[in-house]
Amino acid sequence: MTAWPGLWMAEAELLAGYPVLLDKELHEAGRSKRIVAFFIITTFALVLIPLIGYGRVEYFGDGFRHEVSSRNMDALVGTWATLVGFLGSLMVIASTVDAVSHERSLGIIAWVVTKPVSRLSYLFAKASAHAMMACAAIVILPSAVWCLLMVALFREVPVANIIVAAGILCIEMTFLSFVIVALGVPLRSVTPIAIIALALWFLPNVVPEIERLRWTANVLPSYLPIAAVGVAIDEAGSYTLTIPLASVAVAAVAFVGAVLAFERQEL
Repeated sequence: MTAWPGLWMAEAELLAGYPVLLDKELHEAGRSKRIVAFFIITTFALVLIPLIGYGRVEYFGDGFRHEVSSRNMDALVGTWATLVGFLGSLMVIASTVDAVSHERSLGIIAWVVTKPVSRLSYLFAKASAHAMMACAAIVILPSAVWCLLMVALFREVPVANIIVAAGILCIEMTFLSFVIVALGVPLRSVTPIAIIALALWFLPNVVPEIERLRWTANVLPSYLPIAAVGVAIDEAGSYTLTIPLASVAVAAVAFVGAVLAFERQEL
């Protein structure tokens, strides 16, 4: 009977101050001009997809809502997933790359950890806040606007596939947020963090061209945008499950390693 209270107290100590830090990070992220700009840019780019498609794609029957071939619908939906996946990756990198290094250079981290908060809480709050804001501002809200417009203009929009694909894209944004925050622990400069993050983003374009490494396409976390496109156009395969699981596992390992290093680091 005494084990459970002791376990709860240990967990509370590890995450000491997390709610306060998370609220602080969310408020700061919400006031960020970059997040607002990314939301506007992403929404505008996505809205162009159905509008241009409505005027250019061949359709059948009469009426305001066009009925298009499955191939054309796949093109419209696939363009959405590709745009959010790759454009969103760059936006997450740009908004998160200095999350830890900037506060370290200003001495904010050293001041924060003198308060009744744990270092785990600091990193976890920063990573989770960036992930939440990225999922909301880059994936969920712009995609909701796009999907409503698609349903208004076209018949037989695969909404269920779109929801699953959006979930995979949210995993991508979460993976990048946690990994970039983790990179901020051993790397004190923005430049190497950005280079490594961009390398992860470019890997899906390089690996399939290397015959001996082609098998890694189904386990590379940075292959998530391709997996999202496959799900969106109803061509899901083994990567539907393996890539998101690999992403969660890699991000968790990277983040835990960063936390352990951060605990021993002098600030």
